[in-house]
Amino acid sequence: MSSVNPKSDTITSYAERLIKSAKRAGAIHVDALAIRNTGDSISVRNGHIESVEHEDAQGFGLRAFVETSNGLAFATASSSDLSEAGLQKLAQQVVAMAKISEPDPDAVPPTGANHPSRTEQKAWQTSHPDRNHGWSIEKARDAALACEELARTHSTEISNSEGADASFGNTHIAYASSDGFCDDYSKSSASLSVSVIAGHGDGMQRDYAWHRAFNASDLRTPDSIAEEAATRAVARLNPGTMASGKATVVFEPRTASSMLGHFISAINGRAVLQQRTFLADALEQNIFPEFVTIEDNPNHTDGMGNRLFDGEGTRCVGHKLIENGKLNFFLTDRYAAKRLKMAETGSAVRGLTGDIAIGSSNLIWHPGNMDQQAIIGDIDHGLLVTEMIGFGINGVTGDYSRGAAGFLIENGKIVRPVSGITIAGNLKEMFANIEMVGSDLTWFGSSAVPTIAISGMTVAGK
Repeated sequence: MSSVNPKSDTITSYAERLIKSAKRAGAIHVDALAIRNTGDSISVRNGHIESVEHEDAQGFGLRAFVETSNGLAFATASSSDLSEAGLQKLAQQVVAMAKISEPDPDAVPPTGANHPSRTEQKAWQTSHPDRNHGWSIEKARDAALACEELARTHSTEISNSEGADASFGNTHIAYASSDGFCDDYSKSSASLSVSVIAGHGDGMQRDYAWHRAFNASDLRTPDSIAEEAATRAVARLNPGTMASGKATVVFEPRTASSMLGHFISAINGRAVLQQRTFLADALEQNIFPEFVTIEDNPNHTDGMGNRLFDGEGTRCVGHKLIENGKLNFFLTDRYAAKRLKMAETGSAVRGLTGDIAIGSSNLIWHPGNMDQQAIIGDIDHGLLVTEMIGFGINGVTGDYSRGAAGFLIENGKIVRPVSGITIAGNLKEMFANIEMVGSDLTWFGSSAVPTIAISGMTVAGK
């Protein structure tokens, strides 16, 4: 039977109690993370419910540091046992693991971080109140069924459905460290997606659409999502190929988001530290054209990656990673910042176990002033990429080769769908060869990207 004290049955109190237990067990520095997830999802296909799922889970992660003759050593462990005995067992276990771990003279303990002040914590709670996702399972079911029905009946050329999904939930995260910092925050989300198939036999084409928001009332309508999925699937029917050679490749926002991901991976402070990124020596250099600006913004109205502090309790502030084409920052946690002798960017990310990783909050690629049609109208020969296949990226050299499908552009116009294409280049050259950035900034959860056109890429078709 659990010995949980109901008066202190909060996720924050568990994190604080874990800190005390680990200190009693012999740790000299400790931090704890507690995560509670509740969520529901429903899947439908061809007008019938295929699955309904509910999740109510919580877990606690503990990182404990001990002093050895060769420096600090640490270990991590997690548990979902909420009893007092369970918390004590976890604390004793992780301290014992730390004592047999290899010391790291550069280890950074979870004390002395640049934590947000109490005033900042209160201001954040006021400006980011807990929000409910706004859905019941019945409303989610109705939305999924309506979205799928609208997509299946949008055109006579829609021949089948891969189904629609609706999900919603809340996540509550608490962090505490042995220097006295403790805070928590909650996030809600709701999402709706649908995927349909157009055509028959070997000529079938599929496509999808989705949207995720803090609250169901902020989601695009089922009609809008259904229309996008069906229209995209039908437009892809009867694809051809295109001649191999050099071409301007246009990435619509959905596929351009992958460029943002490649960039963020390349400026990961730990990758820089280990010299395993093609941008390791690019700090304060112009790696994009002057009209490109990319920021990491932890407090944006539309972003779902908002956070006041990171996985080490460090205060998060915004950074213009790329400003007028120049690389201003590598993303760092406290360890990478110390080793690189750089400022901390509050980019630590952690799970319940394992070492700290590095990640962004809300990434925003600032839009340009041309809409997608104007960008295409400015291209004599090119490819509009609407789907990427495979992952042929070498993060060390920047070499890039991926399968793609989309639409051939000739003399400023979309000519026909194409598939079975390979696009290739080198990311460093591709970043430098960006010719145009669209005005169609589109949010995908915690990132926002416009259309991007890159000249001089190698296209392999027939």
